[in-house]
Amino acid sequence: MATGIRMLLTAFLCLLFSQLQAQEATAEVVQADVLLLVSCEPTDPAAQIIVNTIRDRFARQDEIRVHLHVEFLDSDHFSNAEYLTAFRNLLAYRHDNFGDTYDLVMTAGDSALRLIADQYEFFRRPPVVFLGASNADLIRRVRKDGDFTGLPDVLPVYEFISLMRYLFPGANNIHVIDDGTEGQEQHYRALAVAAESLDVKLVLHDLSQLSWAELTQQLSQIHNQPLLLLSAHQDGQGVQLSLPQAMERISTQSGSPVWSLWQQGVGDGLAGTVFTDVGDAASMAVQLAQEILAGHPARDIPAEWQTHYKTLVDMKVLEKYGLQDVSLPKSVIVINDAPAFYEEYSGAVIFSGLIIFILIAFLLLFYLETRRRRLSDIQLNQRTDLMRNIIDSVPDLMFYKDTQGRYVLSNRRYNEFFGINPIGLNDYEVFDKDTAEYFRQKDREAIARKGGDTNEEWVHGADGSTMLIETKKTPIYSPDGELQGVFGLSRDITALKKAQENLEHIAHHDVLTGLPNRLLLNKRLEYALQLSRRSGESLAVVFIDLDRFKDINDTIGHDIGDLLLKDVAQRLNANVRDSDICARLGGDEFVIVLTQVDTPEKIQEKCEQLLQVISRPYSLQSHMLSVFASAGISIYPEHGNRVDELIRNADAALHKAKELGRNRYCYYHRELTDSIHSRMSLEQDMRSAMESHQFLLHYQPQFHVGENRPRRVEALLRWIHPVRGSISPLDFIPLAETTGMIVELGYWVVRSACQQFMFWREQGLELDKIAVNVSAIQINASFANTIAGIMDHLDFRPEWLELEVTESLMMSGTTEVNQQVHKLREMGVEFAIDDFGTGYSSLSKIKSMPVTVLKIDQSFVRDINDDVNDYEIIRAIVLMAKSLGLTVVAEGVERQEQEETLYRIGCEWMQGYHYARPMDGNSFYQQYASAD
Repeated sequence: MATGIRMLLTAFLCLLFSQLQAQEATAEVVQADVLLLVSCEPTDPAAQIIVNTIRDRFARQDEIRVHLHVEFLDSDHFSNAEYLTAFRNLLAYRHDNFGDTYDLVMTAGDSALRLIADQYEFFRRPPVVFLGASNADLIRRVRKDGDFTGLPDVLPVYEFISLMRYLFPGANNIHVIDDGTEGQEQHYRALAVAAESLDVKLVLHDLSQLSWAELTQQLSQIHNQPLLLLSAHQDGQGVQLSLPQAMERISTQSGSPVWSLWQQGVGDGLAGTVFTDVGDAASMAVQLAQEILAGHPARDIPAEWQTHYKTLVDMKVLEKYGLQDVSLPKSVIVINDAPAFYEEYSGAVIFSGLIIFILIAFLLLFYLETRRRRLSDIQLNQRTDLMRNIIDSVPDLMFYKDTQGRYVLSNRRYNEFFGINPIGLNDYEVFDKDTAEYFRQKDREAIARKGGDTNEEWVHGADGSTMLIETKKTPIYSPDGELQGVFGLSRDITALKKAQENLEHIAHHDVLTGLPNRLLLNKRLEYALQLSRRSGESLAVVFIDLDRFKDINDTIGHDIGDLLLKDVAQRLNANVRDSDICARLGGDEFVIVLTQVDTPEKIQEKCEQLLQVISRPYSLQSHMLSVFASAGISIYPEHGNRVDELIRNADAALHKAKELGRNRYCYYHRELTDSIHSRMSLEQDMRSAMESHQFLLHYQPQFHVGENRPRRVEALLRWIHPVRGSISPLDFIPLAETTGMIVELGYWVVRSACQQFMFWREQGLELDKIAVNVSAIQINASFANTIAGIMDHLDFRPEWLELEVTESLMMSGTTEVNQQVHKLREMGVEFAIDDFGTGYSSLSKIKSMPVTVLKIDQSFVRDINDDVNDYEIIRAIVLMAKSLGLTVVAEGVERQEQEETLYRIGCEWMQGYHYARPMDGNSFYQQYASAD
């Protein structure tokens, strides 16, 4: 009992749930009643297309279920007021008795739209979508007063007139048939406007004023002129004809082809049409209806439509009027065109073609097979000749022997070298017994290894020549793995071996002198060290460098420099023992390794001998040269027990010898390494000093005698190291010049000094000039342009800047220095010779120098009151400078009596501790700003 109750309850719940689901699914679909009111009769082709398209488009959608009600007004035949009233009463009857209310009304044509507009209140003001309406006034009224949108009927009148002018180039008139049906007056007005703009005259045949007989009589008189059927349903006597009847009467009685602006009738007597596809219009109208049913007000949707027109032509009608030869545009759709010959006799053509094709195919196959066999034979012969030519063109010796050792193949190179064609012979029939046995043994080894076997061997040719060949022998197997023979390829490697030996020599010897290079030196020195370790004897490394060799290259030329290096190498090599090593490392650097030396005296004696040999004069291409050299010596084991260590220490000793005055030798000692390490450490610190702002400028004033305010100032570079403290310029300036960092550092000094000078002037401290020291390394091809760029960037006047250079730089006379100095002088920058009197200037040279200031070195000023020579030197400098119009500045003035003596001999500008020590920019400003 309980089980049955549970089963009934379960079934009831399932049924209830399924009903709820069905109701929910039904609720999701929107129901809508739509009235479609068509102006024309049901049999009208355009009406049928519109109705079918709208019904089909509505049926495809899932969101809205549309119940479409279609009514035909048939206004072409019935347009009087009584009929329209009766039609409205019919709709009212259905509304009252059947409850027909509409969510949306769609109209096709002007009459249907007018009826809905006039009875809008009756239909309870539904949203309306119209299409095919051409009455512009009506469309404006309904859009203004109600919820209307749609697609106005815009006839392709311009396109039609253009087509007529193309088909009838000599006709200036277009005949138009119209019966005054509602809506057609809009079409006629549009046609008239287009005709006037295109300079074409319209001739109206008004059927409302004619009988059918009178119309056909007029049309029969029209020849070779376009004739447009706009509307023809009822004549002036009230006689009505259906559209097919009217088109048949007009097309059969007309003397010229009849055209239309609608698709219907083409193919049934009309010549053609330029029309708007009503199917496209109906589809667009459904889209508008869907938007409205989805909730969008019709009045908010623009009433416009852009579409492409189509042109349809009945070729059968054109042929009737002799227009079959007219060239129609490609876009024109042609119907009833005469079938081509192939279309008319396609069956016979296909059958005949098939028979002919089969016959040709048989003949072609026979020909191709015969030709294939002939070509195959030709290609086989060509391939054989090609393979023979390829084999004979190979510069190597090529051969193939079968399993019996008999030659099956050999190329021309093989035959020519050995002077025999070995085909069909074995090695014993070609070579002597030992050679044949050697070759056979190599064949067996290649077969045993089952792979390529390569070996080098000397062979003798038929002409007695010998050749070193590299032979690779490869066993050849059939697809099933059976041995078929041995293929061999022998390459002449005689020249290759010679080239390898040459490369080996080049890799270990200097190309210019033929001496061992660094690589071979390291190997031989390592071997010599091993011998010294076993024997306990000493070994000396002598590092030799020519003094001022760069000057020879720069003045006489690198060709002479190379000849000099070759002569030096020959002299050195001739003055060492066979057990010693003489090598060139590159440039003008040579290394001599003296082995088996037991006393320092022997090392010293040999080193002096080598330097003396180098110093003897050289005669090189009419140049007599005297060259000297410096040398550094390191001894094993005192100065190191490794190759790199001994060479490095000898190099350090060499640099010390050059510092001591050149043309001498120096033994290595520990302090040299410490000095080098210190220098390298200082160099590394200098590279980071610029970024960490360790460099700064101090300024020392220059005074004119009798004045307490400076007018000139000199910028002096200082380096304050975070660990080392203040580093002397005498230590870091030469290092900066050696490493090339002086260029970047020097430009920084100029830029910073100019900025400080500008700041002082802006603050009211009037100075005439600021002097900056310039290194010879700085003056390169871009020096003047860089200085000019700094001044331009700072708006710094060139006459405020004075660059101090050394005597030696100004006396060098190099073209590049002269060009850069003169370029800056032309801008207004002045130059001063610093430390004048310590160089080797001559009066004639000074006279031509582009300088304005001479700075007397402080070494002369220091003892001017105690040393008569210093006094006379300064007096001579002052007299010479005044005669040349130059300014003289005395450096290092520290005492009052020095100032007085300098003033007595005519020196008017002073600089030194007597006036002020160098100070930073702020201190300088604070001290001298108050002096103003």
